[in-house]
Order: sequence, then C-alpha cells, then structure tokens
Amino acid sequence: DIDILSLLTTLRRMLDEEDDEEILGFTCWALSHLCDGPAYHIYAVIYETDWMTAPLPPAGTRPIAPQDGVIPRLIELLLHPSPKVAKPALRTIGNCVCAECTTPETINLSERIMPVVDYTEVVLDYDAVPRLRELIDHEHREIQKEACWTLSNIAAGTPSQIQAVIDSGAIPPLVNLVNNENTDKEVRSEACWVVLNATSCGNDEQIDILINEGCVSVLGVLLTEASMVMMALEGLERVLQMEGNRESNDADSGEEGSGHQTIVKCAELIQSVIKSPHHSSAVLKRAKRVWGTHIVACALCEKYYSARLLETHWCSECKCHVCRHCNCAVYHLSYQEELWAEDEDKQEAKKNAKKSKKAKKKEKEKAKKEKKRLETQQQAAAKPSKPKNAASSKNAKTKDEDGKSGSNSNESAGKAMSSSRGSIDDDTDYGMDGGDAVQDEVEISSGQPPIDLVSYLQQTGSIIALAKLM
Repeated sequence: DIDILSLLTTLRRMLDEEDDEEILGFTCWALSHLCDGPAYHIYAVIYETDWMTAPLPPAGTRPIAPQDGVIPRLIELLLHPSPKVAKPALRTIGNCVCAECTTPETINLSERIMPVVDYTEVVLDYDAVPRLRELIDHEHREIQKEACWTLSNIAAGTPSQIQAVIDSGAIPPLVNLVNNENTDKEVRSEACWVVLNATSCGNDEQIDILINEGCVSVLGVLLTEASMVMMALEGLERVLQMEGNRESNDADSGEEGSGHQTIVKCAELIQSVIKSPHHSSAVLKRAKRVWGTHIVACALCEKYYSARLLETHWCSECKCHVCRHCNCAVYHLSYQEELWAEDEDKQEAKKNAKKSKKAKKKEKEKAKKEKKRLETQQQAAAKPSKPKNAASSKNAKTKDEDGKSGSNSNESAGKAMSSSRGSIDDDTDYGMDGGDAVQDEVEISSGQPPIDLVSYLQQTGSIIALAKLM
C-alpha cells in the first residue's frame, strides 16, 4: 500500500509553487489519480488524515476539511491562466464530486466505521460552483468539457446541490452551448447532462426555474440522440408532472394557467418520438405511457392539454377527447339526421320559391302584353283617319294623263278596242258580272264612288292604265 499521508505532505508542499506551471500541473495530476481510487483515498486527500486514526465527528455531522488543505488550493487553481494547471485541478475536483458518498456499509475494514461523508458538499463549502460557472465559457475545449462534467455530477445530487448550480447562473450559458450548432459535440453532450440531471432530480420550484431558463429545448436536443432518448423522456415527464400540478393549482384558484405553452412544447417533442420509425419498441412504449399519463389531444382542433385539467372530455359517441372550445355534436348521427332533414326542407323551399318566381314572371309578361295591346287599341281609336279622296283623285288624274298619252299614241288601238266592245257588251253574264265585282273591289279599297271600268277603258284606250287602276 501507498503511504498516502506522506505522499500528501509532499504534494501539498508542491501545490504552493506559484511560478512553476509544470510542477503545479504534475502535482494536480497526481492528486486527480489519487481521487480516482477508493473512497478512503479521497477522504485522505480532503481531510489530510487517516480516517482510521482521525477523531470521529459528532453524530449526524461530517468532518470539516482544513481551510488550508488541498481542496481549497485546488479550487483556487481552477482559474489558473495556464490550461496545463487548470485542467488537472478541475479533473481532481470532478473526481471528488463524482465519488459516491461513504456510508457505514461502504467501508468497514475493521471494527472502526468510516464516517458518512458527501464529498460534493465539501467541494461546495469552498465555493467551487461559481468558478466552475466561469469555466463554461473557457476558450479551451477540454476545460469546457471537464467543467460541464463536474457540474453534471453536482446537479445529480440533492436539491440543495442543484440549487447551488442554479444560483451560480450556470444554466443559461449551458442552454446556449446546447443550442449553438458550433459547439463541440462532447461539450454539448456534457452540457445536456447538467440540465437533464437537474430536471430529473430537482424539486418543483427548481424545475420551474429550469423551464424558464430553457431546459425544454435541451431535452428536445437529447431526443435526437439514440442513447439519450430514455433519459430525455424521463426529464420531459418530470416537467409535465410539475406543469400539470401548477396548472391544476391555478385552475383551483381561478387564475389563468401559465404553463400551457410548456405542455404544448413537451407534447410536440413526445409526439415526434412516437411518430418516428427509428426508435425501439421500449422507447415507443415509454413515450406512449408518458403521453397517455400527462397529455390529452383534442380530436377536432388538435390542440394539446394537460390530462389533469378539465379542459377536455371523453365523447362516448365519437370515441375521442374533445376540448371545451370545440363541439363534437355536429359529427353525431342524430345531428346529421337533423341536418339532412333541414337540408331537404331547404331544398323543397328553394324549389317552391323557384316555381313561384317563374309563375310570377309569366303573369308579369302576360300583363305586360295585355297592357301593350290595350295601348295599341287606344292609340288606333284616338288617331284620325287620313282623307283618301284626295289620294284617289290624284291617282285618277295620273291615270287620266297616262290614258291621254296612250290615246294619242295608240289611236288605232283604241278603235280596235271599240270594235271589240260589242263582244264585251254581248257577254252580259261574264262582262257585267265581272265589272260589278271589280267595281265593288274598287269601291271597297278606295272608299270612293264606284268607277265604270268599261267607260274608263273607252276614255283612256289603255289597258295598262286599266290594270293599274284595278
């Protein structure tokens, strides 16, 4: 076995070297390896004594580390300007934090029982967390990763230890690291672990702070990593549980809930896991269980609500959840039957209205025609008849002129017509009857006294004039 106390005396002296970075770096590496061993090595490094010979602390208390011991000096070296010193000092603190608490069952090498010690509490006593917070933004990638790793182990502890991380202001820069695509993959993974552990182990008040500082987006990033999906679902379930409690309390007090947006965001993340074809059956089963326990989706508006609130109800006819803002009765069969009957009545009323409109149109057209006919008759009765005697005399004069001209030019023709008059006169049955009919027509058409066509023909001697007159 190593004489660890003698070794610690030498290492403690070497830690006081201020100017030699190489000595400080190697000394810190030696201490980190010691703290990576069994619990009694860590105990010796912290308390600089052998737990077998050290006086036992009072019951219910833990030993107090010396103010000028190794741990306070290592915490000072966390902010050393040289990464060769800061990195091994940070690794030593991280090994102390990640060590399990010693319990009576952990170590009992003899009749003497090792006292119960939570090494994380010892580190917190010397304000290590604020310095770790400063290292999150360190330019050196390895120091960033070690700082996030150490904070993740602290965040996996008790609520008081988680509160120390929150009070240091470490959560916002960690969230920024996760959401920054340019962040190194390993640094990003360790930053996610800090938020995940704090979400899984914190109380409701702490989770509320983490939600306000953006922890849900970090859990969403973890869902994209196959090895972290189950842990991310656990964190989301914890967030949904806390938000459900708060929404329920707000509803009981009559206040408006403020966690609805968080519930919606968590629901969308869980739904993405359920719909993804790349996850195992165990992941899908866990995601569906979280969904069924904490989330209810309205089948109509597709909005998400907490299952603990009375925002939705189960419709036995539709076989789905419906929120209070939607009415699923419109999809029920009884409603559809009423709707169909109402639609039929509307169609019938529309047909009747169309028929009535056509009938009214026909009546209107008929009345219009009748009115027009009456107006025409009234105009015809009111208009005076034109004098036709003047027109007849004018026509007769024209015919006489034509007849005279024809007589002068066709005298011989007139004599011939006179010689044939005897035959016409002899034909009393045809000639007289025909003359009377023509005279009747002339009398009727002109409205003047009848004209003797035979005399007219004798006077004019023109058959053309006679034809025109007829």
